[in-house]
This record gives sequence, C-alpha cells and structure tokens, in this order.
Amino acid sequence: MKDILDTIILVMFVIMVAMFIINFNRQQIKKHTDKAEENERKNSTKDTINE
Repeated sequence: MKDILDTIILVMFVIMVAMFIINFNRQQIKKHTDKAEENERKNSTKDTINE
C-alpha cells in the first residue's frame, strides 16, 4: 500500500513540475514576442521619421 501511495505522490509531483516548466516557458515566449513586436514598432516609426 505504501509503495502505491509513494508512486502516486511521485507522479503528481512530476506532473506539477512539468506544468510549472511549461507555463514558465509559455510566459517567457510571450514576453520575448511582445518585446520583439515593440522593437519592430519602434523601428518602423523611426523609418517613417527618417524618410
């Protein structure tokens, strides 16, 4: 019985860690895409000003 309980707890822990990593990666990707879009907008306004 203890072995089954330990296995269930271990599986739950692994799933929680995996979800944390997935969500953290998703957040970082969103942050970097937002930053890239912001830089692109700044560059496009500079190009129109320079013309």
